[in-house]
Amino acid sequence: MALTETSPGFAPLSAQSGKQIELTMQRLWLTGRVLSAGARLLIQHVFQCAETKPVEIIYAFPLPRDAALRRFTIRGEGFTAHSELKPTEDALRDYELGIEQGSLSTLARQHGDGMINLSVGNIRPGETVTVTLEILAGVESRDDGYRFRFPFTLAPAYHARARMLEMEPGAGEMELPEDEFGDVVLPKFRQDPGGLHGVGFDLRLVGALAEIGSPSHGVRVRLSDGEARVSLAREKDVPNRDLVLDAKRAWVKPEVLGGDGQFVATIPSTTFGANPDTRRRVVIVLDRSGSMQGAPIQQARKAIEACLGALSAEDEFGLIAFDDRTEVFQPSLTPGTKENRKKAGEFLRAMEARGGTELTPAVDHAARICGGEADVLILTDGQVAGTEQILGRARAAGIRLHTLGIGSASQDRFLRLLARETGGVSRFVTAQERVDLTAVDLFASLGRPVASEVNVTGVAAQPDPPSHVFAGTPFVCYGEAQVGATLHVVWAGGSMDVEIPDAGPHTAGTLRLLRGARLITDFESRYSMAGGGEDREVRRIKDRIQTLSLTYGLASREMSLVAVVKREGDKAGEVPTTKVVPVAMPQDTRFESYFSGKVRASRSARVDAAAVAGANARWATARTPVKRGIGSALFSLRRKRADTMAPEAVSALPSDPLFDLAAAMDDDGGMPGNTFDERVLRTVLAVLAFLNGGHSRDHGAFRSHVRRLVNFLVRNGGNRELAAEVVERARTGKPVAGDWLRPTASWKDIEEALH
Repeated sequence: MALTETSPGFAPLSAQSGKQIELTMQRLWLTGRVLSAGARLLIQHVFQCAETKPVEIIYAFPLPRDAALRRFTIRGEGFTAHSELKPTEDALRDYELGIEQGSLSTLARQHGDGMINLSVGNIRPGETVTVTLEILAGVESRDDGYRFRFPFTLAPAYHARARMLEMEPGAGEMELPEDEFGDVVLPKFRQDPGGLHGVGFDLRLVGALAEIGSPSHGVRVRLSDGEARVSLAREKDVPNRDLVLDAKRAWVKPEVLGGDGQFVATIPSTTFGANPDTRRRVVIVLDRSGSMQGAPIQQARKAIEACLGALSAEDEFGLIAFDDRTEVFQPSLTPGTKENRKKAGEFLRAMEARGGTELTPAVDHAARICGGEADVLILTDGQVAGTEQILGRARAAGIRLHTLGIGSASQDRFLRLLARETGGVSRFVTAQERVDLTAVDLFASLGRPVASEVNVTGVAAQPDPPSHVFAGTPFVCYGEAQVGATLHVVWAGGSMDVEIPDAGPHTAGTLRLLRGARLITDFESRYSMAGGGEDREVRRIKDRIQTLSLTYGLASREMSLVAVVKREGDKAGEVPTTKVVPVAMPQDTRFESYFSGKVRASRSARVDAAAVAGANARWATARTPVKRGIGSALFSLRRKRADTMAPEAVSALPSDPLFDLAAAMDDDGGMPGNTFDERVLRTVLAVLAFLNGGHSRDHGAFRSHVRRLVNFLVRNGGNRELAAEVVERARTGKPVAGDWLRPTASWKDIEEALH
């Protein structure tokens, strides 16, 4: 698409036909305040009718993690109206009645998987209306700060019974089964984002922050009165990726926000201690579906090999690759010997992206392989539908799941729930970031929590706080308590007290809403509509969700937001034309992975060929979109740092030597060599290389590897004074200048550098 200035507003031309495209949504603009505990946001949608008769415009978007809608305001020429929170059936009735009467009607309704349909009906020809939604959302908490993500686009989601079709060049549609997904409306997915609505943001980040950045957008940062104002550097952008902001604190220490009887406590994992050197039982699950093709799967494979290098022969591991079929490296956990790790690498290198994202069978396989308590790391873009069913199966599996979401529009909400509901932690990376470093960093924490049997007394904590704390991820606790009360945290081997301060009335109100959104999200993840039945437990969960919505004034699956504006000149009985706002394919997702000229079933190998042929014939004659019912590795390469780059650039890079080092480690934790002295030298050089890359015994993504190398030197290299000095450097994290990857590096070079 190409833009033109020949008419007012955002008026694009079609690259195929050259005709002007009449946009139904002109702009999406995000503002609000972001705290370490979550965000309180306002999202402005500008809708316009360019037709000769009234239209109904529907915009579909996913909720961020731990998010809930609070209210909306709709404005137009001569009127302003505010939403009412009503049971969904009542809100639907009011909306449809308003449509019949010719009134301007607006409905914000939540469906499964956190999908929102924002519908605005009876917009008159030439009329422009603005809907401003208020949303409460969570953040990804880290020891040194947090990561905030907001969805500016929507990725197609895999489902075994979904159908997908390219209705016109570069525009695809997706249909989900009505018996499971009800009447959710899905948008048209466009390959080219240039002809879509513009997006932008202007946010305030609150707190003592030392660093702010974005891997997704160019940003402008201004500091004022203890806040940072972060906005889009450009006038507007295209909606083909989520907004991601990283905020690092000025210091790492417990932070408690309180007021009006509410509190949220964030306690860094470093408060509880370091990872113990205990035996680990881990399984890595790799998503090899078609949406992972390219740089994501390439980096994921390399990362897994490096992760396995952190294992000793006493550790046990499993490896699973899945798309719409599941492949298992070994049927049971395997000792982490170098030989087994080599075979696992061969298994990984044979994996290519293909098929759909059948996550549930992969989780079931992981549970069978574990045969008991274990930690599972899942690397996926999470682009799946029917997430409530997957969550139910994951809870029943009885294993701890940790998730790494990959992509510019991964399902952060679902992957966070998948980890939290099973006792794990989650991370996500964008298309501009390296998957491999994040995967290795997350893996270093698996199987070895820094605190277990964590409990909270002295306050009313709800929802239940996590019972385990993992390195890099803080302990986060919500609850009710008065300012000045003491939060007493106890765990196996330790305890601490934290006083609840007063964060001020404005923040206190936000804390209450954030807690309500978190409670609603947790309960919504616990029921499923599959099978059309509704048992007593499901009914009770729905009742609980409705009660929470009323208590906190937040929308949910059971409660929706509605407003009807009666205007002079409304014409009853006129049926508006329905327009669904198209969305852009995420920038790292190939259009062809989902859409082609024929109907594609998610599991084409398992569906009846005649049925697909019939569906192709029906869809081929469709005139209008269907409204959804919806090696020494040490010296092999020079180091090249690239923490943030485009996926094409990442995939074109040679292997990072640190990953080669990690994968090449021997069973005893040392580097390979022809003689014992050569092994000690190469192990020392490896430690120095990791140190110069920012990785020490207790910090950095490769901390587990450095610890194994150090333990080898302590056992075998202690008779060398230089080795002992390097071990001390590894503990303090102080680097040693030098090129420790060059083949001719020697003990003399080490001595000169140290002294």
